[in-house]
Amino acid sequence: MTQDKEAGYYENTYNDKNHFSFGKNWKGFLDSALDQERFEIARNSLIDFLGGKEKIKGKTFIDIGCGSGLFSLAAMSLGAREVVSVDVDDNSIECVHQLRKKLKEPGNWRVRQGSALDPVFIRSLGSFDIVYSWGVLHHTGAMYEAFDNVSELLAPAGVFYLAIYNRSRSFWIGTSNFWLKIKKSYNRSGPVGKNLIFICYCAYFVLDSFVALKNPIRRMRSFKRRGMSWYHNVIDWIGGYPYEFAGPDEIVNYFSPKGIYCTKILNGYGLACVEYLLEKK
Repeated sequence: MTQDKEAGYYENTYNDKNHFSFGKNWKGFLDSALDQERFEIARNSLIDFLGGKEKIKGKTFIDIGCGSGLFSLAAMSLGAREVVSVDVDDNSIECVHQLRKKLKEPGNWRVRQGSALDPVFIRSLGSFDIVYSWGVLHHTGAMYEAFDNVSELLAPAGVFYLAIYNRSRSFWIGTSNFWLKIKKSYNRSGPVGKNLIFICYCAYFVLDSFVALKNPIRRMRSFKRRGMSWYHNVIDWIGGYPYEFAGPDEIVNYFSPKGIYCTKILNGYGLACVEYLLEKK
């Protein structure tokens, strides 16, 4: 297990002066980068991983750590019977309300503010056919505690679409523990320090592009994974703290004794999030 005791819990720190807020970053993404093309990419990533539109239509869907609300919006557009968007960050809640207004605030799309580390709050939400939490629970400050709470949301035969940062031991891309130190430094720094860390990351990105014989500018402009923009994705990466990580074997072995079994794994390499489809049997 990887818990960093020094980090504390995200909900207790994200409003601190220097601490990174995912919600603020997501708000910047909504205001400056989200367009129809990115929405379609996000929507299709949900369809592809869950195995088709029919896996979502008519189902109940909860988005834990909803961020911008983009994937809650995608689930609504795919005919989910009920969507619940959950986040602890005030700015993320504001983002979701912004998207709901575009759909004239449908009654079957609810927004709740609360923490994945609060078992009473989590139990109050009910149970769901699809529990979605992409790149979130490793930032709570107590990842395994969050796993235990959020997995309780699964209805019988429900599926848990989970994405968690992989454990890396690579020298070239940096080990997970190396990036933990970078993220700590970023969150302790003022604007000047944050800009310097961002510039260093950009320099590394350009060098990596040249080594791979790729045009760095083209890589930046073409980056649209899951509908994200390159800039907001980088800020999310270097700022995201608390930060925990686990290899696929660790995740699979943690859930299987609970009767929750992994049926699909995607992207099990490097530092990137590994995606898991877990089913409650």
